[in-house]
Amino acid sequence: MAETAPNESLTAVRVEGLSLDRDGRRLFSDMSWTLAAGEFLAVTGPSGVGKSSLVSALAGMLEPKAGNIERPAAVSSAGIVFQDLRLTKELSVLTNVLCGKLGQFPWWRTLFGFPDEAKQAAFQKLEELEIGHLCHKPVRNISGGEQQRTAIARVLFQEPAVIFADEPTSNLDLALSERVMAMLRRECKTGGRSAICILHDTEFVGRYADLELRLGRDLPNGWELRRVADTE
Repeated sequence: MAETAPNESLTAVRVEGLSLDRDGRRLFSDMSWTLAAGEFLAVTGPSGVGKSSLVSALAGMLEPKAGNIERPAAVSSAGIVFQDLRLTKELSVLTNVLCGKLGQFPWWRTLFGFPDEAKQAAFQKLEELEIGHLCHKPVRNISGGEQQRTAIARVLFQEPAVIFADEPTSNLDLALSERVMAMLRRECKTGGRSAICILHDTEFVGRYADLELRLGRDLPNGWELRRVADTE
């Protein structure tokens, strides 16, 4: 399938005059930018500059000090890969993935379990991430990297308008990291979704992101935005 260009007429996230504090210290101020549907934004910068706080604010989980955040394309459709993953350890890998769409099914459709077509679609995401063989294992019995892939599969199965991810490859080796990044990139370019991801690998930023939002105390107002020129 050919890649489609970002739909610049459809805004996924708009930030205007955003300021954020932590422990009485200003992290950044007067941040303004717009992310179009289908675009991938990488958030970068050293530790302690507010990357996780920013993503939490963008996802609606943290109140900013000042400014506005609009998510026209994701009012009720945001998928989040948390740093602590937030999986239900007692449930199976497959059930955790299926829970990504729990709010999208009528209550009666899950009364006796999820529909077969949903199970198949969720299993396919696990297969793509090479953990299909773990689908019936409780999450507590799999490794940290496998849990991270379970959380990613859950978000991809959810099919949100915007994917927010806090270091989504931190527990993965290079090959798996590249697979995850390619999947997120594909969701943007062929699925019309947008992604906002905290990344530390500068090579990944160059290969997969459309935009880089860099945070740092040495930057004007604590941030700068650039378009990544060499993204395919």
